[in-house]
Amino acid sequence: MNLKNLHQRLAEVMGKVTYIQKEKKVGMRYTIVSHDAVTAKVRPPLLEAGILYYPIRCETQQMGNRTEARMTIRFVNIDDTADFIDVETFGYGLDDQDKGPGKAMSYAVKYALLKTLGLETGDDPDLDQDTSYRDPSLEDLALFSSGIATAASVEELATLLEQYRASIDKASTIDAAKVAMVRQAYAKRKKELTA
Repeated sequence: MNLKNLHQRLAEVMGKVTYIQKEKKVGMRYTIVSHDAVTAKVRPPLLEAGILYYPIRCETQQMGNRTEARMTIRFVNIDDTADFIDVETFGYGLDDQDKGPGKAMSYAVKYALLKTLGLETGDDPDLDQDTSYRDPSLEDLALFSSGIATAASVEELATLLEQYRASIDKASTIDAAKVAMVRQAYAKRKKELTA
């Protein structure tokens, strides 16, 4: 029987896995560390150290094509199941079909593993996106949002909506949560103007 506690076992795993290389996926403007790459790196040393992990809580919320998953991942000592830690984590998944929840859960588990084991992934997350490109529909969404606040009538709001409708629809495939917030602001302003 291995007498090491969970923290000693996690430290052992941290000594074996220190870095996971980011990869560039086709069609993406930045590099990522995938859920599968993280799992492939950490699973063998976790099992060797006698540590299991699994979700004990998962709540999802759907906002258009964006799914948010809030999870608790439990890391447990297999020789003493009363010796465990719970890690709160979350993830987002964008998908216009039925894969959003799975993507959000995978993202959440990936970050629970990365952060619990203190793993390096190669890039500064603040610098890994190519900021030279910004989709024009997001720029139009910002203009639409500004116009909502200054609209003086319901007719002006309707004209504004027609002017930016195509950009709003496109922006919803890029950032559905932001579009949802702007639509709420539109509905609120329309209610104010009709009161």
